[in-house]
Amino acid sequence: MNGLKMIKMSLAFLIAMSIAQVSSFQYAASAGIVAILTIQNTKKETLLICLKRILSFFVSLLSALAVFSLMGYSALSFSIFLLFFIGFSFLFHLEDGIAMNAVITTHYLIEESMSLHWIQNEMAIFMIGITVGILINLYMPSRQQQIRQSLKSLDDNMKEILIRMSDCLMKEKKTGLLYQTFDEVLMKIDEMLSQAYEQMNNQLLNDTKYEVDYLLMRKRQLFVLKDIYDLMIQIEFNGKQVLLISQYFKEMAKEYHEDNNVSYLRQCFDHLKEQFQHDELPKTRHEFENRAILYTMFTYLQKFLHLKQEFYHNNKLEKTSR
Repeated sequence: MNGLKMIKMSLAFLIAMSIAQVSSFQYAASAGIVAILTIQNTKKETLLICLKRILSFFVSLLSALAVFSLMGYSALSFSIFLLFFIGFSFLFHLEDGIAMNAVITTHYLIEESMSLHWIQNEMAIFMIGITVGILINLYMPSRQQQIRQSLKSLDDNMKEILIRMSDCLMKEKKTGLLYQTFDEVLMKIDEMLSQAYEQMNNQLLNDTKYEVDYLLMRKRQLFVLKDIYDLMIQIEFNGKQVLLISQYFKEMAKEYHEDNNVSYLRQCFDHLKEQFQHDELPKTRHEFENRAILYTMFTYLQKFLHLKQEFYHNNKLEKTSR
């Protein structure tokens, strides 16, 4: 992406400066500089910055008119202009336009004139640079397909975690080896979110809101699984109940995919919960402690299913239209 941005900047400078020169405007190179500074990482960022810089241009124009008319054209008057212009820029959150428009104002200082001719000249080179920069930056390679493939890879990672959690439950001694996997998958989700947000800001009409929501949902689910795992490693093997939960984790792994509405998993969960309610009460302190941990795990499992069900209902219309 950095290589593409370098090419865009070079091309934008060449085109903007050439247009300004062919149109016989003075300080044509400044049009190229404006075009370079217009190139941002995303389309939405580019448009937002350009809007702020256009407003900043008029703030600098009015400030320069006022100061140069009263104090003439000198280093002192330009310093006074900067004082007012920068102050207004920070007041109205137009900081992005300070450097660009300060340079443009130096042309009035050099020419010692703010006649209509020079105002039109500066406005022209400014608009040429802005326009060329926006048009050049309209080309952004789409990462949509890459993001879609990453979602499938992420689901495979989550399935693997569920299967390993199922196996972990069946062991008497639990070592906590899954914590490193949780950290790795979390890092992967954060990287994917960064890509999805960037893609969203490059789509002016269609965005990746669905993918962002999906990743945020999976991230919350991952935190829930980690909370379950924190409890799981405290359990010592305790017969049928632990075996049933272990089997349920494997069933979750089978059903773990993007389009799953978790209705079947909820039915299995309710059936499993009903089975537990009919079991004998714990007879020893050890059994009671294990049962309390299992009950807390049930609460987290319910939250895990709810996150996917909520996402499915909130996004099924958008998914259908894709």
